[in-house]
Amino acid sequence: AFSHDMLQESTYQLIPKDERDELHKSIGKSLVQDPGVADNAELCALAVDQTNMCKLSEPVDRALFARLNLAAGKHCIAASSYEQARGYFEAGISLLHAKPWSKQYSLCLELYEMSVIVSYMDGKVEAASKRLDAILANASFEDALNSRALRAKLLASQQQYVEAINEVLAVLSCFGEEFPRDASLAYVSSEINAALPMLRNVTKETILGLKPMTDKSKLNAMKFMDLLITLSFNCDSMIVPLVACRMMKLSIEKGYCDDTIPGIAHMSYSLLLYSEDIELLSVRFGRLGENLLVGNPQEHSLRARLTQLHCTVKYFLEPLQAASDMAQNAYNSARTAGDVDNAMLSLVVYCMSHLFSIPDLVGLHKKMISFLYQMAK
Repeated sequence: AFSHDMLQESTYQLIPKDERDELHKSIGKSLVQDPGVADNAELCALAVDQTNMCKLSEPVDRALFARLNLAAGKHCIAASSYEQARGYFEAGISLLHAKPWSKQYSLCLELYEMSVIVSYMDGKVEAASKRLDAILANASFEDALNSRALRAKLLASQQQYVEAINEVLAVLSCFGEEFPRDASLAYVSSEINAALPMLRNVTKETILGLKPMTDKSKLNAMKFMDLLITLSFNCDSMIVPLVACRMMKLSIEKGYCDDTIPGIAHMSYSLLLYSEDIELLSVRFGRLGENLLVGNPQEHSLRARLTQLHCTVKYFLEPLQAASDMAQNAYNSARTAGDVDNAMLSLVVYCMSHLFSIPDLVGLHKKMISFLYQMAK
């Protein structure tokens, strides 16, 4: 096989450079005659692999293969090949018009955003930052919302939590949502107490009976409030109950959305810390959040992300075994969703709950070995 590869490469090098470019171009163009090329992962990759090895001069060809590089990159993301995906997105960017933000705005924005996403996932912080700067400098506020969220996550991944939180607060301010940075315990407690009459009437039936939230501005605000809670949880915890209260109020007033469930989970945790009516409200909200997960399209990813909160509430009024069972379910959901971080966290919660309940330590040791083996795989 090695000799065959060497022979093939030697033969290829004998072809003059200009002829090679034309050959790659003609092969690539012939492959895209299939109307379903963008949806066919293998065919799409074959086509762009050919044209990415040559120089395209015609604007029509460059635009076509820029879009196909975008499609090929998405196929690679589906296969978890992030470095290869980034190569396709960057190749697509190189084929854009000299003034892409004015001539090919939508295509340019999507290529840049996808490049940021895979760079972030693959740990290419500098590359992600460079593309983010270009998006924020050229895209409209509404079109750059995903990029602003990505910037906040990128900052948090570099332990720059204050800067990340400020980024999210600035976006929320544009949606008319303001939150104090230095809220006192007295202020937080008063806000929780003021929300109690509203919260006491919340049940599974009232949540499921809510109309869908349709206000685009409020939907975006809910997404950024969910992100704000995630970023603030370990470094500015006093803001968490304030945001959770606001998410509940928006859901009740404007309708149910995907971010209502995280809002309920954080409300349950906040009531545990700041309300005297723990059994009536905190546990009830915790159970409400658990029940709403069942059948949700994002059930596994949400369970993986929110179980730590649910387990914390359970520790207070239910047997520790209930929390360990929940943590094990969260571990399985995290693996299903491909969420390695929360799978590890769920494993830690599972082991801690068993240790506190004084179990058969030999049995626990065997389970831990089994879990660690699965995580290593």
